[in-house]
Amino acid sequence: MSQVPEVDGAVRIRLLGPVRYVSARGEASRPGAPGPQAVLAALALSAGKLVTFDELVDGLYADDPPASARRVVVNFVHRLRTHLEREDGAEAGGEGRDSAIATTADGYVLRLPAEQVDALRFGRLTAQARRHGEAGDPAAAAARLEEALAMWQGPALAGLPGPFAQDWRRTLGEQRASALELRLDMLLACGRHAEAVPDIVRALKTYPYRERLHGALMLALYRSGRGAEALSAYDRARRVLADDLGIDTGPALRELHAAVLAGDQSLLLPPADGGGEAAAGATRQDVPGMPEPAQLPPVPSDFTGRHEQVAALVTALTAGRPHAVAVVTGMGGVGKTALALRAAHAVAGSYPDGQLYASLRAPDGAPGEPAGILAGFLAALGVPGERMPVSLADRAALFRTLLSRRAVLVVLDNATTAAQVEPLLPGAARCAVLVTARALAAMPATVTVPLKGLGADDAVELIGRIAGLRRIEEEPEAVAALAASCGSLPLALRAVGARLAARPAWSVAALLERVSDQARLLRELRVGDTTVEAVFEMSFAQLSAPHARAFMALSIPHCTEFGVQAAAAVLGLPEQDAECTLEALVDAALLEAGAPGRYHFHDLVGAYAREKARTGLSASERREVVRNAVDFLCAGVVAAVMASQPLAGPLTADLHPRRTARVDVGSGRDAMLWIRRVLPELTAVVEQAAVSGDAESVALAVDVLVLVPCFEEVLPLGQLARAATSLVPAALALCGESVIGTAYYAAGTALKKHLSPGSLHRSREHLLKAVEIFGEAPRPADGPRPFLAVLFALAMLAQIDVQLEDFASARSHAQRSVALAAATGDQSLVARRRTVLLQVEVEDPGRHTDLAAIGAQCRELAGVFTRGEDVKWLIRVIMTEADSLLYGGDPAAAARLYRQALERARATDHVRNETECRFRLARALLATGEAEAAVGHAREAVAVARLTQEHQLMAGSQQALGEALRAVGRTAEADGHLTRAADLHREMRQTGTADGDAVTR
Repeated sequence: MSQVPEVDGAVRIRLLGPVRYVSARGEASRPGAPGPQAVLAALALSAGKLVTFDELVDGLYADDPPASARRVVVNFVHRLRTHLEREDGAEAGGEGRDSAIATTADGYVLRLPAEQVDALRFGRLTAQARRHGEAGDPAAAAARLEEALAMWQGPALAGLPGPFAQDWRRTLGEQRASALELRLDMLLACGRHAEAVPDIVRALKTYPYRERLHGALMLALYRSGRGAEALSAYDRARRVLADDLGIDTGPALRELHAAVLAGDQSLLLPPADGGGEAAAGATRQDVPGMPEPAQLPPVPSDFTGRHEQVAALVTALTAGRPHAVAVVTGMGGVGKTALALRAAHAVAGSYPDGQLYASLRAPDGAPGEPAGILAGFLAALGVPGERMPVSLADRAALFRTLLSRRAVLVVLDNATTAAQVEPLLPGAARCAVLVTARALAAMPATVTVPLKGLGADDAVELIGRIAGLRRIEEEPEAVAALAASCGSLPLALRAVGARLAARPAWSVAALLERVSDQARLLRELRVGDTTVEAVFEMSFAQLSAPHARAFMALSIPHCTEFGVQAAAAVLGLPEQDAECTLEALVDAALLEAGAPGRYHFHDLVGAYAREKARTGLSASERREVVRNAVDFLCAGVVAAVMASQPLAGPLTADLHPRRTARVDVGSGRDAMLWIRRVLPELTAVVEQAAVSGDAESVALAVDVLVLVPCFEEVLPLGQLARAATSLVPAALALCGESVIGTAYYAAGTALKKHLSPGSLHRSREHLLKAVEIFGEAPRPADGPRPFLAVLFALAMLAQIDVQLEDFASARSHAQRSVALAAATGDQSLVARRRTVLLQVEVEDPGRHTDLAAIGAQCRELAGVFTRGEDVKWLIRVIMTEADSLLYGGDPAAAARLYRQALERARATDHVRNETECRFRLARALLATGEAEAAVGHAREAVAVARLTQEHQLMAGSQQALGEALRAVGRTAEADGHLTRAADLHREMRQTGTADGDAVTR
């Protein structure tokens, strides 16, 4: 852009307080309403530089700007010109060469020297003061600071609206506080401690939490011979910080307190600093007439969100800390550069000697050489080519020398390693560095901001900014789903936004359908010549061959998250080597770390990795990965069963994970929490095994699913239905009879818990098929698998028949189950099967055993379960006894037993038993006349039943709540729950369709 000539005269713009325009005649006026004032402030803070339309619009509107935003800006500028020309006595309405606000193609320029804007002059004066202080001249520094602080007439940009004014108010306020602190330090350095005391006290009223002020007050009092008051000042500081913020004083203040307490005489001497910096200044190679470097690229006009991250960076870079270094890390495409530029522009006023910018990555993705980057920086600082040092060390030394007396912001974009960054760091305390990198291990920093994808609302907003707000208004749900499919990654969001903007005839739903196809997802995400896939490729290309193979292999199992043990099993590595590999992938920003020891892929990176694996790994390698993953899960489930189940030995006797030696799942409750956490991954990997075409993987997957029902009280087993049913045809095609029979049993177990029409009938068919394959009465000597499969299948068939109200069949299945258990001689196993038989009897209206006898048998079995510490079945038998009391006409006694069972279920996290206890307790309370209490328990039952997703529990809970609500007179609400209960009962008894339909609804 060509230089715009500056306006002559003594015009001033005041921003440090209410915004005022001071004409050449010295008359101050308010330049219009707050809107035009905000535009003038934005132009003034960039005096002599272009401010674009987009920057002005973004600065005015905190939310979505109206469609007329550009017209509003044009109108504000016109009003400003009229006002300024009237105040200066010029002819109004002109927009010629003498106008103070010049128009360019992209925006406006305020043709005014920076010295005539008080906020910019304030920054220059404070920078000069710092240089005087570093040169050992505190008196001159104090004078500059007094001149600077005298310009303030209230809060900066007082009363102005919009995010621009808000950000600058915060920034200028922080600069004012830092200048105030520095002035007080300079007064102390000059020996003017008595004069400083009242000024410090006044400052603390405004800034009560700044420890540097508290320290200055202590030192001023001590040097004034008021040591006791200095100690008292420390006590006040400690009390204010503790009472208001809940923190203790910092180490510097504590050290000063100790020195005062000890009567340290060295505190009486003013600090003698600055000699070294003054000497360094003698070597400075300023070039007369050379402009200050201003190399920052513009902030993307569609920058969205990131308010907390911007605030963190601005605070770190303007807090006055020496040698400030801020680092932004994150995967490719996450918006590191945009965030860094937004923060850099926000703090540029704090670095009046210029801003340097360099990308540390070449266009082909290779790391840039520090020597070449330094050559560019030195040239910008005025070093001619013939005086350019040759070696990296000499260039770094000259760079630091040139910046030794300056306040410059250095932005280093796309750094690769700390070693690459180190030569580019200035040595001056007043300089600051802002670095972006995918990861930057061992880089000392004032603040590190790890960047993730945008929040859901911001992601939608970014698409709308590019594609148009109309798209959001017309298809809000589709836009939200599109943002989610992009993993909220800004680069991907920009890509889909750009595609929609270029294709106005496309609906958002149409594009969503295209990106929902994993095979074409990455190809759709393109912005011009830049693709999301290419950004990931840069990181992938830097991996070693073993790490590249690991990256591809880890993406194959469909796991949302995995730990070190799982990764070691999948990769076939020792755990220590696997952890090193995982951390290397995190450092390459191709894997994300969650909780300690837990890792996951970003959705788009995972899609990219799986695409690479299709060509980078052979079919046999991919099958091996799935086999290893299933083997690990099998070993983990075996360990969880061994740690928590009374019948662990017989249950796991036939299961032998082939590769994984041991999985640490903890014991007791921890084991159940482990199985709950891995259930989604387990389901996904079993489905992969079913289509792998690998017999061993299918057999291992069947082994997994045959054990998971051990945790039916804490897991929604219905989630396994699709995976379990898909294993049946795979086992039929690839495996022997034992695996086939077990696959039918596992599918029947999962379908019994699945919330879909006809699932009970399909469950019954699968369980009967398992019994047919293994025989009606296998002997224990035939092996634990066929024996236990038939034993448990018969018990489940009895429970299903009760739900279908076929009590004769239920009794027959339960009795055969008891007889089969008796053949083992294991009394706890017999007690469990007898409990099932008693459950059939108590529910059967034509029961063969009277209720009193049922209750007595329940108490006998409760003793067996108590001695065996079998909590699950103890809860069930207590509920069965309570049922016998309720049906026998003693609801109060039944309620007492239901409460006992409920207490045990809640203590052990037995969600399923808790649900059943609650809706049965609600029925008992209704019978005792405690209708309101019944409503409370029934509501809890409905809420907890949603976690189990079982027809029986959902229907029973809804029925109980409907009956309780009707009893308290809430008929309309009651009818809704009763209708839902009837629907669930009807769905449960439907004969249903094919398995595939049953598990995909």
